[in-house]
Amino acid sequence: MATAECKISFGIDYTSSVPVTNTAATVSYGIQGSGNPTVISNIDPNSVVELPVIQTPGDYDLTVELSAGGVLATKTGSFTIGNCSSLSCKEPQINEIEIKNNGQIVMDYFVDPTDLATPEYQIATDQYFNNIIQMKIDFDYTPIENVFMNNGNYTYSRELYIRVRKHCFFKSVGISGVSGWSNVVKFTSGRWSMQKAPYTFDAYCVSGKFEDPVYTDAKICLTGSTLLKTINLNTVTPQVGSFIYLTDGTTPALPPYLSSFDTGGVSVGFNENGIRWVRFANDNENKIYEVEKDGRIIGVSSIYHCEVN
Repeated sequence: MATAECKISFGIDYTSSVPVTNTAATVSYGIQGSGNPTVISNIDPNSVVELPVIQTPGDYDLTVELSAGGVLATKTGSFTIGNCSSLSCKEPQINEIEIKNNGQIVMDYFVDPTDLATPEYQIATDQYFNNIIQMKIDFDYTPIENVFMNNGNYTYSRELYIRVRKHCFFKSVGISGVSGWSNVVKFTSGRWSMQKAPYTFDAYCVSGKFEDPVYTDAKICLTGSTLLKTINLNTVTPQVGSFIYLTDGTTPALPPYLSSFDTGGVSVGFNENGIRWVRFANDNENKIYEVEKDGRIIGVSSIYHCEVN
């Protein structure tokens, strides 16, 4: 939605037997029932009258007064200002579309969080979006979005198109808005099959070998460390109750399937003790989640957290 302004203009049509000077025309307007109109004097009745930009939606009363030779003429009217304001709902930007080995579509995109109500994305088989096979709305924004796959018709090696827009809510004036669509990105689908855990994430993991994930050598808050692993979840976003799987989406991230996680240094103990703590690289990076022995996320730690900017 581009920046907009609400402008009201009108002409004054009158007939007078004596000259009417420009100092004798007065215009007043205000929201109906407010009792506090704005008054503009020195109006030239022979030109188009333009009111100042009005930002507040509502029904307005309008009064025009002309006087000449001691005679006063008054004309009243009304107008309505709708959802027209200088507020802006900016278009999102898709940076990249990645297709994982399991066919998962991952979108790297930016949505301005200012006044954000929800993003919305659509996937279609044509660039004009006449045949939409997948759409999503009413979800929380994260820069890396694992596209929900199980409702879509994702034929292998099919050319597809994706676009995003932003829904806004402007609390200051109590109105909603929607942006234009983002850039359209063309991509080719991978080979997708139903999985127990189709959603892929990069996450920092600490095994149960360590007493805590922050103050021991296994410092989960450090970025770019050997603790960074790729895992899958059975939920679209990390949350309490999510189960952790390996990247095939079917193997639980439990001993004895975690030998690939034991790469040395502080990245040890996984295949024996399992994952004990996890921090997601692109979702609530300050939060450290606690993991049960069955691979289930059981809560956000009340003791440990990271200061990540």
